[in-house]
Amino acid sequence: MNVMLNVTEVTEETQEPARRIVCAGLEERFGELDPSYNKDLDDIVSWYAGQGHLFLTGALEGQMVCTGALIREGRDVGRIARMSVWKPYRRRGIARCMLQELERRARHKGYAKLVLETTASWLDAVQFYKANGYVEVQRDEAEVHLEKVLSHHAR
Repeated sequence: MNVMLNVTEVTEETQEPARRIVCAGLEERFGELDPSYNKDLDDIVSWYAGQGHLFLTGALEGQMVCTGALIREGRDVGRIARMSVWKPYRRRGIARCMLQELERRARHKGYAKLVLETTASWLDAVQFYKANGYVEVQRDEAEVHLEKVLSHHAR
């Protein structure tokens, strides 16, 4: 599906709707949300931009519908995090568009590899990442760790 997603870096004005999208996804998965586990969401702009990371939002026709983050793990390794799509907009290719934009920006930053982790019981998330070229490198009862080596031809 060809989605015209407008992806931008989070701002002071957009961080609250971004936080709501992430929290709604977490509440949906876990049932209840403990804010102490999500300190980065208290002030997204400071947490991410202030540390040289990247937090993106995606909008369709002016409506924010998704988020995604890129965290520097090392000199040439980035971590994908905070991927969330507002429930009414799922299954439209939006997550794929956000992931592709995060990968594009990771290449631009010179990252050779991206890593991520997701909850092992979130089979749809695990399958999504595998379908997008991520390879499972470790699994335990709670989490699946995946990685993707980036090709640098598509800067």
